[in-house]
Amino acid sequence: MKNIFTILFFSFCILSYSQEIILSENVIHFFKLKEDADQAIFKVVPFKADKNTIREAIDKCEILFKFSENSIINKSLNYADLLAEYGDLEKAIQYYEIAFNHQKMTAEEFGYPRREKYFEKDTLLYKLKKKEFDERAVNYYSKRELELLIEVKEMLAKDQIARKYYGDYPEHKECTKNIIEYVDSITMAHWIELMEKYPEYDNPLDINFNASFVIGRHIFTVYPEFWLTYIEPKERKKLLNGIGYPKGYARTFDRCVISSGREPYSFYGEWDNDGKNVNPNKELVNKRRVNLSLPLLEDKKNIENEIFRTY
Repeated sequence: MKNIFTILFFSFCILSYSQEIILSENVIHFFKLKEDADQAIFKVVPFKADKNTIREAIDKCEILFKFSENSIINKSLNYADLLAEYGDLEKAIQYYEIAFNHQKMTAEEFGYPRREKYFEKDTLLYKLKKKEFDERAVNYYSKRELELLIEVKEMLAKDQIARKYYGDYPEHKECTKNIIEYVDSITMAHWIELMEKYPEYDNPLDINFNASFVIGRHIFTVYPEFWLTYIEPKERKKLLNGIGYPKGYARTFDRCVISSGREPYSFYGEWDNDGKNVNPNKELVNKRRVNLSLPLLEDKKNIENEIFRTY
C-alpha cells in the first residue's frame, strides 16, 4: 500500500494545473446546447410529465443532434424514452436500436417495467423488439470486453465486501478501517493496470456504470490525488474535444484540489466544502467558469437528480 501512495505522490508532483481549460467557442456552444437538453430531460418525470414538457425535451435533443451527430448516439436512450412516453413508438424503437448497438442500453435495461409500460398501446411491437434484443444479448460484448467486465465486477465485489464488513462490525472500526484501506490500495493498483492493459478506454471502469460510480466515489473521495493524477488529464482532453460533462469535471476538480491540499479555495465554484473554501476572487472564478462553458456563479442552477461521483 505504501508503494502505491508513493507512486501517486510523485506522479502528482510533476503535474501542473497552472494552465486553465479554455474551450473553443464551438465547444462552448455545444456544451450549452447539451446542458439545455439535459435540463429539459430532467424535468420529464416518467408518466407524470405533461405533453408540452416532453415535447420541449424532444425539441432540445433535436437541436443538439443538428449541431453534433455524435450526440445522437450519446443521447439515443434518453431520446428513445422521450419519444416512447410521448407516444411516437415506431420512432422510439429506432433509437432504442441505436442505443443497443452502441452499448448505451442492454437487453435487460430494455426490459425494465417502465419501458414496457411505454408500449401499452402496442405491446406486440415491444415484445418483438425485446425478443430480438434478448437473442442478440449473447454477442453484446466482445471477448476482450467480457474479460474487462469480469475484472471490473471483481473489483466492485471486493470494494463492497470491505464496506459491508465495516457496516456489519461497527465494534471493530479500527480493524475494518484497515481492511478498507488495504482493499482500496489493491483497487488503485489494479485500476492502473487496467488503464495500461486497455488503453482504448479513457477509464476502463466505465464498461460498468455501477462499478465506475461506486468505486470512483470511494477512491476519489478518500484519495483525491488518484483522480488528479490518473483521471483528470484524460477528462481535460475529452472536454477540449467536446466530450464529457463540464459541471461534473469542475465539481470533482474543486473537491480533489481542496481535499488534497493543493488549492485553498474552490477553483470553479462548483464545490467549496460547505462554504469553508469559497474563493474570495469571484471575478476570477467566473472567468474560469465561462472558459469551461459554465454559467456565472450568480446564474448557477442546481438540477434535481444530478449524480456526482464525489460527495
